[in-house]
Amino acid sequence: ISIGVLSVVLLVLVLGYLHINASRRINTLNSEIKSTEDEISRLNKVVGDVEKYQKRKKELQEKIKVIDVLSRKKTGPVRILQELSKITPGKLWIISLQESDLQLTLDGIALDNETIASFMMNMERSAYFSNVELVQSQQDTQENLKLKKFNVTCQVLLPENK
Repeated sequence: ISIGVLSVVLLVLVLGYLHINASRRINTLNSEIKSTEDEISRLNKVVGDVEKYQKRKKELQEKIKVIDVLSRKKTGPVRILQELSKITPGKLWIISLQESDLQLTLDGIALDNETIASFMMNMERSAYFSNVELVQSQQDTQENLKLKKFNVTCQVLLPENK
């Protein structure tokens, strides 16, 4: 009987030890789960802040691009007129100039066809113009001088397109 009682007491002690050990392990794991959930919550807030900053950064970059484009468009006409002044031969006069959606139309007068051709070649070589085309060239007489009236179209390349 004493061996049976001793065995039962020993069994109860072993089961009690295992229960206490399992309870401690459960408590440790529960506290780790809680700290991990707190860390996840904290990191989710950080991720939210990062996403907010990235969205703000993207908005600011778009605004900077718009400002840059506006700045280039502001200086573009000045540079185009300066370039036209440099490449215009002495025997050629520009009468009118119209620009619409980066399409430039020039009307002018020259002494001869060679001067018009020289002007168009200068435009083609320029970094500001492309697709230069002679639309019309016709004889005109002014004050007993035979002149050539012409019309040229081309694409304008703004500084950001160079």
